[in-house]
Amino acid sequence: MDAETLEAMDMTKSVLPSTGQPGTVLQGLLDLRPTPIAERMALTAEDAVAQGLAVAKVYAFVSIDYPGASGSWVFDGDGNDAVGGFQFDGGTEVFTAFTFMGGVYQILAVPNSTISIATGFNSSGLIIGVYNDLTSVRRSFAFSGGSFSDVQFPGANLTEAIGVNGAGQIVGGYVDAANDQHGFLSSGGVFTTIDFPGATSTAAAGINDTGDVVGGWSNAAGTHGFLLQSGSFTSIDFPFATSTTAWGINDTAEIAGYYSDAGGNTHGFIYSAGAFSTVDVAGARDTFLTRIQNGGVVTGACIDVLSESHGLIGT
Repeated sequence: MDAETLEAMDMTKSVLPSTGQPGTVLQGLLDLRPTPIAERMALTAEDAVAQGLAVAKVYAFVSIDYPGASGSWVFDGDGNDAVGGFQFDGGTEVFTAFTFMGGVYQILAVPNSTISIATGFNSSGLIIGVYNDLTSVRRSFAFSGGSFSDVQFPGANLTEAIGVNGAGQIVGGYVDAANDQHGFLSSGGVFTTIDFPGATSTAAAGINDTGDVVGGWSNAAGTHGFLLQSGSFTSIDFPFATSTTAWGINDTAEIAGYYSDAGGNTHGFIYSAGAFSTVDVAGARDTFLTRIQNGGVVTGACIDVLSESHGLIGT
């Protein structure tokens, strides 16, 4: 993005560019505000692969870049189709939602929005996302059958819809009247709060067809991923990472996400059957993974050496 990079989210940052409102705990990928490049450091001796605590996994990646855009981000994809956001001018904070379906790029024109991002979709044609309205209030949308509707946690100051499964269950994050941040599940229009035990902030990011949920949570020690399965929480921390965020989960409970190392670099990861794999796009400065489908297809984004962002599908 024009010699600029993305920094990890803290508790004052949010899915879309600044509105003066706090945002969810999800870090890095959804913090779309450009910041000066921080000097990258070499990996330390406490590298998970070097220590045998993770393996390097290689994918064949294909770029999904909106035509003519200066930056593109893909947040969900199934190996053929994808949704995300793009900007034409890397020096601005104006992002627009787009779809890539059947090999065709289309703008998703969210009504009364100044900024928009599509964050998820399912096989039934339901697309969800986040937008700022004309008064810079943070909202979320659902698009199905050619019609838009709002997704709003009751009484929340803002709601950010991030993931959706085949049954139309939606997960994300919201900020309550006291400016505290929580995850949520919306099932059949009924909302339920998701809070990791002892967390200062929680946000949900992905849900599979069996109802397992992943996301991020924060405490005084930093940001961590989580898995919520059969009513029980498990924290997910990539070995030696300074922060970890879980973003997507498939029906066999393989989890995709991204982490930051001690040198300030961001890497994708896969967590499967208790084992970690690190995923890096060849030649990229930063790699993010957002979804993993049944069969292992992954979706995400990368920042290249020219600080330009690209959406990705990996097989």
